[in-house]
Amino acid sequence: MKNVAKLILVVASIVALSGRARAKPAGLLEVLTGFSAKETCSCAFVVEQTDDYCKDFGTIEGYDVTVEIDRTAKTVTSQVVGTKRTARASEGTGCVLDPLP
Repeated sequence: MKNVAKLILVVASIVALSGRARAKPAGLLEVLTGFSAKETCSCAFVVEQTDDYCKDFGTIEGYDVTVEIDRTAKTVTSQVVGTKRTARASEGTGCVLDPLP
């Protein structure tokens, strides 16, 4: 009987939380540009490598990725076929992607 009560509690929790906002699912290009921006940002601002090295590091084979590193703003923006993602570096937390629009 104890397990049944636990199961009911779990199911009730799932039902109660199911109406909450969820993150927008990312498409392939959003994932690719996000990966590129985040990895390039970490390369440039956490590992402190050169722009050329990090741009090469952040490219994805088979995709024409454009990578822009802004050293002043500590951001990296990657773009593929009109899809853009930006990662920002901050002290203590490293690089974090901006949320999807």
